[in-house]
Amino acid sequence: MKIIKLKNKKIILSLLIISILVFVVVVLFIIKDNNKTSTKKVKTDYKEAITEQGIIKDETFGNLNFTNTTLIKDGKQYTLSMDVTNPTQEEINIEKVNINLKDKNGNSIVVLHGYIGNPMKAGETRTITASVKIDLSKVKYKVIES
Repeated sequence: MKIIKLKNKKIILSLLIISILVFVVVVLFIIKDNNKTSTKKVKTDYKEAITEQGIIKDETFGNLNFTNTTLIKDGKQYTLSMDVTNPTQEEINIEKVNINLKDKNGNSIVVLHGYIGNPMKAGETRTITASVKIDLSKVKYKVIES
């Protein structure tokens, strides 16, 4: 009987040691796998918003309001986006506007074309966008023209 109890204790101790070893090995694999994923290089898109006050300010041209202006740099491409609203009670027929982006000295860097398209109904709002692959980091303000 004493021999059976001793054998049972040895079996239980062996199982406990094996369980601990398995647990340690599993933990080591998990840690190793987490280190692999955390050091992986992941290519992400980098976008930067240009926040110069003269660029993002709201403007009125003719009877149209230009609001919610954003200028985003994505790699080497810059995209200007803005909402155009017809606040009048009449339909307005302006197909496009020129958006003259200027430096701090008033020199034109580039003129973007904002296509409005079909006539705008009273109260209607549309978003126009224009993109270029020209460095616009020196732009300080915009002028909307026809």
